Amino acid sequence: MSPSDWLECPHLGRIRAQVPGLSFRGFRDAADIAAMSRISHLSWKADGVEWMTAPEDTASWLEDRSDHDHRSDVLMVEVDGEPVGYSELAWDSKDADPKYYGHSVHLLPEWRGRGIMEAVFESNESRLREVSSAHPVSGRPYIKLWAFDGPNDWKTKVESSGYSPIWHLLEMVHKDLGSVRDVPEPAGLDYGPLRPEEYGAVWALFRECFSMEQWSSPERWSEEVYGEWVRSPNFRPDLCRVARAGGEIVGVVENYVNEAECTTYGRRVARSNRVCVREDWRRKGITTYLMTCSLKQLRDIGVEEVTLDTEVENRSRAMRVYQGVGFVTRRTFTFYAKPM
Repeated sequence: MSPSDWLECPHLGRIRAQVPGLSFRGFRDAADIAAMSRISHLSWKADGVEWMTAPEDTASWLEDRSDHDHRSDVLMVEVDGEPVGYSELAWDSKDADPKYYGHSVHLLPEWRGRGIMEAVFESNESRLREVSSAHPVSGRPYIKLWAFDGPNDWKTKVESSGYSPIWHLLEMVHKDLGSVRDVPEPAGLDYGPLRPEEYGAVWALFRECFSMEQWSSPERWSEEVYGEWVRSPNFRPDLCRVARAGGEIVGVVENYVNEAECTTYGRRVARSNRVCVREDWRRKGITTYLMTCSLKQLRDIGVEEVTLDTEVENRSRAMRVYQGVGFVTRRTFTFYAKPM
């Protein structure tokens, strides 16, 4: 490559790429948020992931700088002044052993195969090494990424860059809500939708149940993230089902319907985002009952399919419960890591 093939990239240094009109810049304003939402959806789709982040959620993430700094670590990729991709960096906000850093490159499919994703990927890693060197870390720093297990550009780049699998995730789907049948109600508990005065208690139960999971980290349960949760357009307490024992929350199934996704995909899809029961109340049929109530409620509002994620290595045998109420595995994902 000639010297003219090197482009100066804000915050990341020099990047090699042979694309006429290609340029890089930092994050600017709200117009970038709308572009990021659109680009990430189309990029994920190209890599086998059906996912859409609402602009409101992107804005909320940008506002919370505990695990990133968008002023220096969000990079917009443009061709002839039009956004065609972007990258972002993030990291564990607390000292930990190990301490994980992450990054992503979202690029419209028509601009792939030209070296842009690969160049930005490698520059992201270089930037993360700079960031980690400024952090006081007691344990060894790692970069952690994830990818859909089917053939896709992102997985190819991750696996060719020295990352090793560390754990696996299943996406499960229920597409026959008409088959859902009543199950016995576990006695001695009160069931119903989530009440406003219970939001904090449910968040505490999430923290208690999920704090030891592979995907969890202390900053996921911070007050800032709690505020993002209740402000998110995906927060639907009317679609959450809880179980109470003496007024105390002991189980919850958190559901939501992303209306933008429904419009994009042309079908009514809901997501069971978090499902948990306090450890001393497990194996009493509570999860099965809450899941069944949720599925019937979602069916009654016109939902055609429901999705959820669960770890392959799940220690609470949740997968058996999900299969028991009609969920089947649709696709799998792998999380990877490599030493910084």
